[in-house]
Amino acid sequence: MLELRTNLLRNTCNLQLFWEPNSYIGNNAPNGCITNNGFKVVSDITIEQNSIDSLDKIFDKKGNLLVATPIEFRRVNSVPEPSVTFGLLALGIWSTKNAISDRRKQKSKKNKISV
Repeated sequence: MLELRTNLLRNTCNLQLFWEPNSYIGNNAPNGCITNNGFKVVSDITIEQNSIDSLDKIFDKKGNLLVATPIEFRRVNSVPEPSVTFGLLALGIWSTKNAISDRRKQKSKKNKISV
């Protein structure tokens, strides 16, 4: 069984997203997500068609900013799936190779018998 490990307490995070033209923008300020050691993670996020940008800020128990980490996700062009035409071409080449190979075997057997 897969065990999920996290430093975040259960049921502590709410992220509100709002639609703006061409993107969703949101954050979980001021409460953020509380960690097991009492720190707080506050995230600002922007979701667009080809990207997700997040700025995660970690605060200590006294509210002092410890770390601010920008995170960027970008869409990667996918590798195109082989087309049906390519599959039929590959099947045709494979079949032709097998047919030629079979003919060579048959000729080879005839030559051995007639000698």
